[in-house]
Amino acid sequence: MTRTALRQTEPPVEPTPRTGSSPVSRARPTRRRPSWVLLGSLLVALAALLGAWVFAATSEQVSVMVAARDIQPGEVIGESDMQVVQIGASSELRAVDSTLQDLILGTSARGPIPRGTVLNTDLFTEQNGAIPGGMVVVGAALDPGAVPSSEMRAGDEVNVLAAQRTTAGQTDQADTPKATLLASGTVWSVEPTGSASGLWVSLMVPASAEGAVAQVAADGLLRLSLVGGR
Repeated sequence: MTRTALRQTEPPVEPTPRTGSSPVSRARPTRRRPSWVLLGSLLVALAALLGAWVFAATSEQVSVMVAARDIQPGEVIGESDMQVVQIGASSELRAVDSTLQDLILGTSARGPIPRGTVLNTDLFTEQNGAIPGGMVVVGAALDPGAVPSSEMRAGDEVNVLAAQRTTAGQTDQADTPKATLLASGTVWSVEPTGSASGLWVSLMVPASAEGAVAQVAADGLLRLSLVGGR
């Protein structure tokens, strides 16, 4: 009797479907475009050249005269006392152009002129207009509230006053300190200071008032008032 063995076949396994989508690369192509890089570099260089040209075009230089040394009041100005420098042009600049130095040659300094000062005609007077005997020139750096006008000029007649310090809480008008008249004088020269609106004012006053005026100026209490025509 013969037996025949039968092999059982297993049913085929169905492939499990994927539940997620295939990953998609989001990386941008790494391909470079040399033409764009070159164009950008050229634009940057062009902008730099344009900026340099605009700066040079708007930075006009002028030749002016400055003091070659420290000049004392009353000194007569000669060619060796001045030198030419180049500075940026400004509508507010008051200076003697290098081609017009004859305007101040042979004149006398109204007051002390430090070396390097840009020279203008208000700093000088005719030789016979130098400081007369019995008079002195005293300088003071004044804030806007200490002068009657920012348009003061050399030759203006002024009263030189010494203001008094007030104390907090003073309400009685009778007890309010009053400014003291020190002297009558003449504005010798006016120059801007390094501050935004301050002025350096040189005053010609009687020699007898020199010490008082100088001390009040040092204390920051000097005040000026303009005097009408005499």
